[in-house]
Amino acid sequence: MNNTIKYWLYLCLGMLFSLQACNDDKTPVYEFTAAPELSPLDESSLVLNQEAENFTAETFSWSAGKYGFQAAPLYTLQIDNAESFPDPISLAETHNMYLPVNVGKLNMATLILGGESGAPFGMYVRLQSKLTSSIIVYSKPIELEVTPYPMEIVYPKLYVPGSYQGWDIANAPALLSYRMNNKYEGYLNLVDANNPDAAITFKLTTAPAWSKGEEYGSGGAPGTLALKGGDISVSPQGYYHVNVDLNTLTYTLTPATPGEGAYPGK
Repeated sequence: MNNTIKYWLYLCLGMLFSLQACNDDKTPVYEFTAAPELSPLDESSLVLNQEAENFTAETFSWSAGKYGFQAAPLYTLQIDNAESFPDPISLAETHNMYLPVNVGKLNMATLILGGESGAPFGMYVRLQSKLTSSIIVYSKPIELEVTPYPMEIVYPKLYVPGSYQGWDIANAPALLSYRMNNKYEGYLNLVDANNPDAAITFKLTTAPAWSKGEEYGSGGAPGTLALKGGDISVSPQGYYHVNVDLNTLTYTLTPATPGEGAYPGK
């Protein structure tokens, strides 16, 4: 067999194997036709009571969306005081088709959005359905009126132990999630007076104790995070405005002027 015939034979075999591989591809085909929809509420106007703080205020349920294949999205129940949802609060997330929200959580969300204790406050609720970081759809919003009671607002915290404070996690400053949506921000004085020329290293933790919560470190590429990643490094030392998004595992450090923002405590 001469070289020309061998060449064409190998080429044809390669094309045949490629075609077979394409036919055997089991990757689901995304053909979105319908978003999940929230079911009508049993009560669209709720008066919350502190004595029932740990009880369920409302159980939200919804229909399954149509994505072109059998999907198992992550559902996040969001609430905002504007129908366009410019800066929603995340109440809770689940893979189920329903989600109970307790009185305390709904009361705090209402106060964060601007509600006043004892006064009815109109809001909107929607469902976020997330298949991947790039495939996210939303239900149509429904209206909800809530009358909250007075309570101290406690924002979720993300602690920042590091070399600038001797890796003392129990006394580490914290970033706050003002919308309870896994997005945190705050101002940090990343300075080590005993070693002013060294890079500052730190990590992010969901609890002020090692091995008690989730710990995030460097994701390798600049501005990225990874669960159990290595130390995050910043240079030069200074006062920074820090933003962390655990939904996308990203962060930013922006130089700031001391006094520009509050220095969050424990």
